[in-house]
Amino acid sequence: MIVRAVSEEQPPTPVTRLLGEPDFRRAYLAGAISQLGNAFQFVALMWFAIAVGGPLGVIAVRIGNSLPALLFGLHGGVIADRWNRRRVLIAADLVRAAVLIPAAVAGIAGALPLWALVPIGFVLAGATSYFTPTFGAFLPSLVGRENVQRANGLINATNNVLSVSGWALAALLLSFVSAGSFFAVNAASFALSGLLLWRISPLHRGAPATHETPRLRDGFVSLKVRPGLGAAVAMHGLGVTVMTGVWTVGIAELAHSTLGHGASGLSLLFAATSAGTITSTAMLARWSLRRKVYSSCLCWSLLLPGYAALSAAESLPLALAGTLVVGAATGAAFVLVTSATQESIHGDLLGRAMGVVFVGNIGAKPVGLALIAPLYLVVDPSVLFIAGGIVVCTCSLAAATAVTAATRRALAATA
Repeated sequence: MIVRAVSEEQPPTPVTRLLGEPDFRRAYLAGAISQLGNAFQFVALMWFAIAVGGPLGVIAVRIGNSLPALLFGLHGGVIADRWNRRRVLIAADLVRAAVLIPAAVAGIAGALPLWALVPIGFVLAGATSYFTPTFGAFLPSLVGRENVQRANGLINATNNVLSVSGWALAALLLSFVSAGSFFAVNAASFALSGLLLWRISPLHRGAPATHETPRLRDGFVSLKVRPGLGAAVAMHGLGVTVMTGVWTVGIAELAHSTLGHGASGLSLLFAATSAGTITSTAMLARWSLRRKVYSSCLCWSLLLPGYAALSAAESLPLALAGTLVVGAATGAAFVLVTSATQESIHGDLLGRAMGVVFVGNIGAKPVGLALIAPLYLVVDPSVLFIAGGIVVCTCSLAAATAVTAATRRALAATA
């Protein structure tokens, strides 16, 4: 049975008071610590892969990191609804810590082969495919459904700040320490994250109240509980697919060929994207929106002006402005569609629903790379930027229209 469970009458709690709750603070710190470790590991992983295997090494490692989201994301949601969510989170952290220990030892000893990074990345991403949907289903039990938008905004803004600072610090430290040391840092971060989650009260276990075996398709069916939510999740998956395929390769080509700033320019464009995400998610941590489903769809329309700026950019400032808009739009869309799902879906089904959102947000990325990135071999980047922006904007407006129509039908049925 699908039940809408959202407390819209209760005013949201300020972020400072949310952080005053010990259990949420522990979960927030656990995510922040592991995110910082991830940033260190990402730089070390990419540096090691490019140094040992060149571009093909990077591709192999990235594939190993991407496939698990498609393979295990939906099942991660099923597990979140079948088992104690607090224990699933701890187990995922321990698995991620354990798989990094031999990588750290081999890396420090200078005996880590490139091929070993592929299965290591696969296991790490696989564990994350269980951690992320479970954390999304677990969060409402810590903060209440009326506070999930602010909590998600705070978590995402913090994670992006830590990612940018972690990348910069890791790049600096690589001149002095081995890549294996970064794997050790990330292993320790996952262990500390698991310890913080273990200290959360067992009362916040997030265990399902039903003894029925969770079914995978219920994650999709559950989205019907809120008018237009299914359209918004589908729009998010489409937006991520196009955004990843167009932006990932296009931004590198823009920095390398058009702007001529090389790696430094690419780093600045990445930083501007993160700055946009940080700004929009921090705003959503402060101000709550009521029409989250509708707004999440409209956010994707902002990719058109962002991509238009990138298409026309002949100087770095215009390119920075364009990618800032892209980061702000995608960050806000994710927080809003995630929060709408957490507000609306009954706790017994929330894990599977979050699995669907996770696949749309992460699993769509390799699809975008496979379908769109090869077009850069024959099509000019400026053309792909404009085409991608038009496609996403058109679909965004259509999805927002569908959400409005679904909402009106639901109101008419209850009148």
